[in-house]
Amino acid sequence: MPQIIPVAVLLQIIGSFFFAYSAYLQDKVVVAEVAESDNQHRLDFATLWVSIRSPRWLLGLALMGLSLVCQITALSFAPVSIVQPVGVLAFPWSMIIQSRAHKVPIGAQARLAVIVTVAAIFGFISIGGFNAAPEARLSEVGVLIGALVAYLCAAALGTLGARGARQWRCLFWASGGAVFYGLEASLVKSLMEFAKASSWVNSAVFWATLVALVIGSATAAWMVQQGYATGPAELVVASMTITSPVVAVLFGIAVLGEGAQLGPVTATCMILLGMIAIGGVIRLATLHPQFEDAAAPADQDLPAS
Repeated sequence: MPQIIPVAVLLQIIGSFFFAYSAYLQDKVVVAEVAESDNQHRLDFATLWVSIRSPRWLLGLALMGLSLVCQITALSFAPVSIVQPVGVLAFPWSMIIQSRAHKVPIGAQARLAVIVTVAAIFGFISIGGFNAAPEARLSEVGVLIGALVAYLCAAALGTLGARGARQWRCLFWASGGAVFYGLEASLVKSLMEFAKASSWVNSAVFWATLVALVIGSATAAWMVQQGYATGPAELVVASMTITSPVVAVLFGIAVLGEGAQLGPVTATCMILLGMIAIGGVIRLATLHPQFEDAAAPADQDLPAS
């Protein structure tokens, strides 16, 4: 498919909303079930099995699937280094959903942080879009090395999530899952490029990449559920929206060659805008209202969106 960046951005915006609402729904179920279990600091398989039978959790899973469809379709229209940063918008969406559900207004400073974050992201997208490489430059060895590095980083974060300081476990679990999600977007893009560039049926690297994608996706889902069990949904979403785009952009530039046409000035501008967007998300994480009904029944009426 030809590059149609505005369509890709729109799809990813829609997908970011689906992701944020999915996080809200699944968090309520997992927190309620963990609160009733013997182990209130970690999600075990028995508690997860009870959670996934909840209609609310399954609706969240369906929305997560729609988010994934939007992301994959967007990746067919634009580079991963353009598509994935739009996912930062999931955190402002999450704040709005929580605010509406709990009838707690978002303060003026938080609204300003949302505006700055959105403006920085769209500045990043605009510069990247005008300077995007017309096609990816794949290196089979580079893809495998990039995936291995991401796996090691996610494993380290997962270890900290399981054994680290309790107040930081949610952040570590979510960040580990976010590394896998950022890698997931990059590997999907890599598979698309492999399919266009070679006889993928006979490519060992193609199938190895596919296996890494499936294993990483399953592990990411588990780590995110652990994040819900050990902290608020907004922190999980915030951690993922910071980490996942960084991983995807680094992979796109370092492995897929998507930054080949970036000059020093444009690259510097993108870095600054990315830092502003990340700073905006961090600021939102410190400003968002506290919501206190985490232990509400898992299948109560869904809030208006």
